[in-house]
Amino acid sequence: MDQVLRGGLIVIGVGVAGYLAMLVLLSFAMQEPYPFLNVANKSGRPLLIEQADVVSSPGWRSSRLVWGNSGIWPAAGKGACEQDRLVARDLQGTVVARRTGACRSDTWTITTEGLSEAPRYPRLPVPPGHVEVRLVLDSSGTEDSVVAWWRALPQTLERATARGAAAGVTVQGPFLENEDLAMYVRGPDAATVRDFARTQVLRPSPGRVYAYVGAPGQLAPHTGAEILVPTVAPSVTTR
Repeated sequence: MDQVLRGGLIVIGVGVAGYLAMLVLLSFAMQEPYPFLNVANKSGRPLLIEQADVVSSPGWRSSRLVWGNSGIWPAAGKGACEQDRLVARDLQGTVVARRTGACRSDTWTITTEGLSEAPRYPRLPVPPGHVEVRLVLDSSGTEDSVVAWWRALPQTLERATARGAAAGVTVQGPFLENEDLAMYVRGPDAATVRDFARTQVLRPSPGRVYAYVGAPGQLAPHTGAEILVPTVAPSVTTR
């Protein structure tokens, strides 16, 4: 009798487990595919992803800045994703990769093939009495303000180099360091470097930035960050 009862309980348990497993599988099957194209950035440099030759209205272009190893692009609807054409541009606006098709749950891997070696920070000694600050952007790269800052960065760095010469301040970057987009600013003291970064480098504003301030004559650390908010943040529309 006990064996019959035990066997019945086992059969019931197996049936219930099978029913629950079937519900789980059914729920997964009914879910929509991941509504983004995955971007695997293996190029070693930050890239701006855009639709190629598609402008919906004057001044509008869908753009996303991908600087880490992974990013996303909103997938087109059924029947259109196969025709969606994308380009990846570097800081100078040069196209480094192209792709036709932006379908759900697919992956676009951008490699180093055909590219020069990605720039790396040389980490040269800091002159005695000078201070180095490492700037790291706190953003996913999809915000309009970040894209606007990236587009203006070549001209911004050109102006910052000229103005920095008079103030004894130098700027290097941006560099892709693991998952961080980092820049390095050096100057005669921490206050001068912070103010220069806010007003000359981080414009138009990319949002909140982490500042890692080194001791005089020392390289900037990777711990002990301060929050640096740009003081110059004009309203720039990119979409």
